[in-house]
Amino acid sequence: MRLVFVCQQCGAHYFPPAGLVYPDGGRASAVWCSWCQVEAADRGVAEPAGLAAMAMILAVRAMEAAVAARPRPGTADPRSDRRPSRPARTGRGQLRPNGARSRLG
Repeated sequence: MRLVFVCQQCGAHYFPPAGLVYPDGGRASAVWCSWCQVEAADRGVAEPAGLAAMAMILAVRAMEAAVAARPRPGTADPRSDRRPSRPARTGRGQLRPNGARSRLG
């Protein structure tokens, strides 16, 4: 699973790369999405260290909660994914024997 962050500038949800490092070597932000990070860099605003640490803690907790909510393999009903081999029986019994003829017949 990947960590999900919420941009503190625009409110968008984003998935930074693992390790918060882009393939080109740039550092991803835990506070801002890539668009807002570029705007902050253009204005000369540094990422707040305390806010970045809190964003990491919240993202890790959310991921742990999502993992804990998933059912573990083998704990669910082992037959829940099988289709029935015959139609389910209804509560009604037969009104007449199979060999009896109807009035129309």
